[in-house]
Amino acid sequence: MTMKVRALLVASVLLAEIWLAGCGHYTCGTTFGASSCSPSGGGVSQGGGGTGTGATYLFVADAGGIQGEVLDATAGTIKITPGFGTVSVPNVPSEWMAIANAEFMYVGYPSTGQIYGWSIAGSGTLTFLNGGTPFSAPYLVSSTLGGSQAMITNPAGTLLLVLDTTLDQVHVYQIGTAGLLTEGSTSPVTMPSGFKPYNMAIDGLGKYLYVSNLVGLRTTEVATYSIGSAGALTAVGSPILTPIQQMQGESSGKFMIGTSGGTIFNTGDQNLYVGSIGQSGVLTVTQTPTAGVPAGVAVQPNTGGNIVYSFDFPGSAGNGSIEGFQLSLSTGALTAIAGITASGANGRFDQSGKYLFVVESSNNIASALDAYSVSASPALTTPLATVGWAPGAWSVVDTP
Repeated sequence: MTMKVRALLVASVLLAEIWLAGCGHYTCGTTFGASSCSPSGGGVSQGGGGTGTGATYLFVADAGGIQGEVLDATAGTIKITPGFGTVSVPNVPSEWMAIANAEFMYVGYPSTGQIYGWSIAGSGTLTFLNGGTPFSAPYLVSSTLGGSQAMITNPAGTLLLVLDTTLDQVHVYQIGTAGLLTEGSTSPVTMPSGFKPYNMAIDGLGKYLYVSNLVGLRTTEVATYSIGSAGALTAVGSPILTPIQQMQGESSGKFMIGTSGGTIFNTGDQNLYVGSIGQSGVLTVTQTPTAGVPAGVAVQPNTGGNIVYSFDFPGSAGNGSIEGFQLSLSTGALTAIAGITASGANGRFDQSGKYLFVVESSNNIASALDAYSVSASPALTTPLATVGWAPGAWSVVDTP
């Protein structure tokens, strides 16, 4: 009985962490899905946005279904995507969403054991894959302890990887030209004995998969797998001893940057971790001291900026300080960016690396999403746009 109670407690806490880390959309205190917000002080005009091709869209799997938003950088707003319509899915917030090469979107629902898929139009609208029939993934029903990166795609957009945290396995699906999922002949792959998978990440060149484990509420090891042409996973040595729990790669494929923390439990670890990727994919990890306790990290795509933002463990209101660093692609060194005053619970970049989207929390409940123009100011001084926000998995997509 004690073990069951503890497992349920851990599950509920980690689920809260995922929801906070994947906060979805609601409008600014008004009718659901019907208004937009802009920041006080005018914000920064950066161009782009709108409803045509080349825009930056947000997709949110919240309790109301799938919502579509578009960033209008010229007007400084985040608003409902014109013509988006109603996308009906299970009436619960999703925990995981993954985007494949800005073409297809996949959303996992543990409550039903299903993965829904859509194709993404240049206008930001969605069309169901497989005629609207979801892909069966019954292992998701009991697999609720995975982290925010329990469902990911590779950089080429040809593979979808999903954790089964009950049987300690990684499922690998090939993504066809029409977005349909086919599980690989060597899938699922079972983790080493005693290894409890929690988060996954792939390097910027798509050559290696990294899986962190969970012991209690901390990570002790990261396992490395090489990724074959058809998605076959081959273990590279034994898992390495490292506390990295959540990480992201930069697009040159040289480094993985991560944190040992989570948004619910303060580990007290005031370090970011930079893993140099060796020829076999094994990480050589070094530490960079930070001012706070990093709970999550966002790595800018390689657009010449190579900027890393860490989101410190949140305070009583649910927000933590944001720390910024310039990443050296020659040495892996992180150099602090001065003058950052923004705070938030977590964040992520769009694919261009121009914008950073930051979730704000009020009393530990997601309340707003801020968009910052990193190319205008890496110090994140004034939001470009702001919109109200609520629990649910979300992703950012730059359409062609």
